Amino acid sequence: MKAGSSIEELLGDEKNQSIIVSGESGAGKTVSAKYAMRFFATVGGSSSETNIEEKVLASSPIMEAIGNAKTTRNDNSSRFGKYIQIGFDKRYHIIGANMRTYLLEKSRVVFQADDERNYHIFYQLCAASSLPEFKDLSLTSAEDFVYTSLGGDTSIAGVDDADDFEKTRQAFTLLGVKESHQMAIFKILAAILHLGNLDIESERDGESCSISKQDEHLHNFCRLLGVEHSQMEHWLCHRKLVTTSETYIKNMSVQQAVNARNALAKHIYAQLFNWIVQHINKALYTTVKQHSFIGVLDIYG
Repeated sequence: MKAGSSIEELLGDEKNQSIIVSGESGAGKTVSAKYAMRFFATVGGSSSETNIEEKVLASSPIMEAIGNAKTTRNDNSSRFGKYIQIGFDKRYHIIGANMRTYLLEKSRVVFQADDERNYHIFYQLCAASSLPEFKDLSLTSAEDFVYTSLGGDTSIAGVDDADDFEKTRQAFTLLGVKESHQMAIFKILAAILHLGNLDIESERDGESCSISKQDEHLHNFCRLLGVEHSQMEHWLCHRKLVTTSETYIKNMSVQQAVNARNALAKHIYAQLFNWIVQHINKALYTTVKQHSFIGVLDIYG
């Protein structure tokens, strides 16, 4: 196995190693990368009581939840690429790790092809929506939200989203993400789902549009993110044009407003994704001097 060869090369020649996990969609890249990381964690162990190897492994369920989705070729396809660098000390114990990500498929947040799903985390959250601590999220079944039902079937055979969500929460806790921060993450995810359900209505022969002040999803979106209701209602249907001499406020058609709404949803998700990756790296960071490393590159797809 390449992971074993990398350890042998590291020990024998004391040269840093990298593994590229490649192949077509559904070939098993994500699983292979996970097995490689588990192998390094088992063989290397940690040099202290920090259990850094457990934290390295805990990053996997989190990244799969926020970065993987069901496609027509693969029920757990990585919709981003990642490079994980695992650091070792002179005795070849794991001392820390660092993750870099690239090419997150932001479009999946607002659109899925037939028989595909959005990112797993949305379905996990909806599956756990009946729990008392999530009452304020105002979520129901994934079938009730546009952003999680565009592909049709919202379930995956043999997958229990509620059970996977519990594993995701446990991984967050192991990596030191406080309960308050976890709830903030879930509020943002719920807000994205409510944003996708806004009812944008056409006005004046299609030249402008509006959102009802009574729209429950707009109310939930604003409440969850702590933004002003009247401002969101206005700026979701208007745009500002600034020139050197004047500022114009222009109406948007329904399609323009829908495009702007979707762009906002994608931006919010991408920023949340980056924040979670940064927090994982913070949890895996070490001040101990690194003697060598093994890198694992998991290709997108």
